Amino acid sequence: MKNDHVLIGEIKVMENGILKMKTEYSESDFLIEWDEVKSLTTNTQFIIMLSHNYRFNGTITADPNNSDYLILYPEGGSKMFAKSQEIVFLKSFEDAFSDRISANIDVGISITKASNTQQLNASGGISYLGTKLQTDLYVNTLNNVVQDTIETNRDNYGTSLKVFFGKKWYVLGAADFLKSDEQNLDLRTTIQTGIGRDITRNNKLYLVISAGLALNAEKYTNDEKASGESIESFAESELKVYGIKDLTLSTKFQYFSIIAQNDRHRMNFTFDAKYDLPLDFYIGGNITYNFDSNKETSGSRSDYVIKSSVGWKF
Repeated sequence: MKNDHVLIGEIKVMENGILKMKTEYSESDFLIEWDEVKSLTTNTQFIIMLSHNYRFNGTITADPNNSDYLILYPEGGSKMFAKSQEIVFLKSFEDAFSDRISANIDVGISITKASNTQQLNASGGISYLGTKLQTDLYVNTLNNVVQDTIETNRDNYGTSLKVFFGKKWYVLGAADFLKSDEQNLDLRTTIQTGIGRDITRNNKLYLVISAGLALNAEKYTNDEKASGESIESFAESELKVYGIKDLTLSTKFQYFSIIAQNDRHRMNFTFDAKYDLPLDFYIGGNITYNFDSNKETSGSRSDYVIKSSVGWKF
């Protein structure tokens, strides 16, 4: 450490600028700001990601000739030199497949006596990350009941796959499913394929952009005229900010334009804020907004959800 303390133990993960480490002399894991790490030596392999977008499996040792640098030994490659702040992600590669998976779940409940309203929202996700592959699954659901008679629902779930090549590029595949009573949307299925690029990734923020084509299949409630299939072009961006103590902010914006209909456009926007609590719990807030310029449906052109919740990541 920069204060000349030495810690010996098991590195569980380093991401978002925080190193989680288990030692024999502590009941709970140490959470260490990566800025405070001066040097590092490992005796097992790790998934290592650098700020200039190298991804590989390897080990790390201190540079005996220059205390400002670490020596990285990629599996099957030549040794590399890097400063500690150039490392943006570490996770053991020696563990079982299940140990490379992370997940989260959160729930929020609100009850209003005056209008006899009950609302339940729940969401969760699971992710696998390797040096060449990243997969994500997610589920978001909202149930709202007013005076025990009027019930509205909104469900969104899907999966995405990224295959990395080169230093900064990846091939993207994704499937998204949305049901919304507000928009009279019985089911919208969006299948995407495209290419993306990491714009920047360090211990403070992460920004990526992507573009490609999407197949959109829609079915509206009691509105066959608006239902159908179309080919769309899309562009999207994702930004994650985690340089603020215990607080993580993330946002995603998607824009879709139907190729055969120049006057129809769709937009999806999400914003998430999470504040870390002890024992891997967190409190969070989320804003989700959807817009569709489709003039043929009788439902609303826009739909939004604002929610707060308590969650757990594991």
